[in-house]
Amino acid sequence: MSYKVIDNFLNNQFYEKLSYDIKGENYPWYYTKIDVDLKKSMNNGLFTHVYYGNHKPTSDFFDPHIRPITESLDVEALIMVRANCVLRDVDTIETPYHTDNNCNYSTTAILFLTTCNAKTVLKVKGKEIPVDSVENRLLLFDASKKHNSVTCTDKKIRLNININYL
Repeated sequence: MSYKVIDNFLNNQFYEKLSYDIKGENYPWYYTKIDVDLKKSMNNGLFTHVYYGNHKPTSDFFDPHIRPITESLDVEALIMVRANCVLRDVDTIETPYHTDNNCNYSTTAILFLTTCNAKTVLKVKGKEIPVDSVENRLLLFDASKKHNSVTCTDKKIRLNININYL
């Protein structure tokens, strides 16, 4: 698989509940100035919620929020699952191209939870492939493919869930 985009990935009832919870004022977000995958400091930082890491669930929201998604993806083993909340910026900022992990044969799935002018850009065979941030859109690609994120300027936040798996 090079990459695949699936619109309306989750059924409406589950998606609405997930979206309501994650966008709620009491959802536990944790600020980081370091983008963990890049080991580089970001100017504005971001908020994350780690659902799965170090070979085990790390959040009480794993079962209600993530398990139904992973069951739809034919996951054999999870590597990492986290939600990202990036605040709006005045200017469009692109992160450096990167891969999420060094695990052979792994897949990256990004579930977009906001519609905004942000995007994820994949490098496929030397071409840049932009994928717009659209609510309930799933982007699947080989984790070995380099990609980056482009910040939004038109909404207050950009939310997504990043799932790395075998």
